Parts: sequence; structure tokens; C-alpha cells
Amino acid sequence: MTRSERLSETIKEIVIEQLAPVQVVDLVVREDVDHDGDEILRVEVVVEVDGDRLDPERVMGLVRHLREPLQMVHEERFPVFTFVKPGELDGAAA
Repeated sequence: MTRSERLSETIKEIVIEQLAPVQVVDLVVREDVDHDGDEILRVEVVVEVDGDRLDPERVMGLVRHLREPLQMVHEERFPVFTFVKPGELDGAAA
């Protein structure tokens, strides 16, 4: 398993655990640079949500819960999350 795959799996495990019972359909981690030029991790999470919203407290706590696991895999980049429902990305570029 590559470092990138381990990183994605680490993030996915924590996200699934913290957002339960919400179903995480897919999760993609991409390396990126923010508007200040800092390296970040863009984390796109596709979720099946009952109703229209995720629990804001659970979403806000994700970074806190990821801090130690990311340090354990020697990752210092900050994770920036985007949440979408299945199908929301269809035609987004159109």
C-alpha cells in the first residue's frame, strides 16, 4: 500500500466513524494548494444523508479527530472538506 493509499484509508476510516450513521458512499483525497500557497489535502466526501443536512457538530469535529491519526502517518497538511450527495457532481462542469 502506498503512502497516498494509507493516507486516504486513514481519513476514510475516521470520517466514516465520526459521521455515522450517515453512509459515506465515496471519499477522494487530493493534494492541493490553498489561496495562501499552503499545501493542503482536499477531501471530497460523497454521502447519503437522511434529510438535507449533516450534523454540523460532527462535521466540525472531523479535523480534531483526524489530527492525531494524521500525525501518526507523518502528514502535516490541513484537510479541507467538501460534502456532496450522490448525483450532485453530475453535470457540475456544464
